[in-house]
Amino acid sequence: MKLYDECLTGVNELLGEYPVRRLTPDTDKKWKDVGKNQIIFQSDTAFELGGGTLPAVSSIALTDREDFVSDDEILLIGNDIPEIKKDSPFARIALVRINEDEMGSGDALYQTIRKIEYTRYHLNPEGYMMRISAFTHREAARVSKSAVKNGLSFADVGRLFIDEYKKQKQVKAVKLLFVTAPDFPYDKLEGIMEKSEKITTALDHLMKNVKMDCGSCRLKDVCEEVEALSEKDFKKK
Repeated sequence: MKLYDECLTGVNELLGEYPVRRLTPDTDKKWKDVGKNQIIFQSDTAFELGGGTLPAVSSIALTDREDFVSDDEILLIGNDIPEIKKDSPFARIALVRINEDEMGSGDALYQTIRKIEYTRYHLNPEGYMMRISAFTHREAARVSKSAVKNGLSFADVGRLFIDEYKKQKQVKAVKLLFVTAPDFPYDKLEGIMEKSEKITTALDHLMKNVKMDCGSCRLKDVCEEVEALSEKDFKKK
């Protein structure tokens, strides 16, 4: 699957410009997923990630290439949760390696991509309330004082995300990136990953044979690229 290769290349190039920490989850203790939506009131909040007007970037890109995603990995640029003392900008990017043979084709492919993407709606780490906007693709989080006191880290959150992604049989490995650095170019990251959403939307248009005025559509160039890449993948099989 070459559809998202440009996005993965862009993210990897950006990572090369900043100090990256590799986080290791505690294998002896897994953070609790409360299993349902939770409300953390302002009075119980230690800080917000991506709250208000602060950057809050979230996206996903898929690949079948091991050189992009070799194994499960949690990366961090900036401060970890125990080190954060005030509201912070935030980004969470998931680079997911899949088994392309199990992704399906046509509308089934589109639905599988969305199912993997929607993993974030099924995850509720205790003391970590995600605030997701499907329209703007923002993903902010509110972290409770008790979660900070009990040692919640991005390694804990990342492990829950990876475990949830891998409940999908198509998912083989996940590289998860968290960013909280105040000087990080979130707009550049958002620009790279914005194409990921355009690719998925264009794929849906193509598979459903949506009739529209291509000359005036903002997805025209992306649709043409997706169509060409899809044909190459089909011929390869």
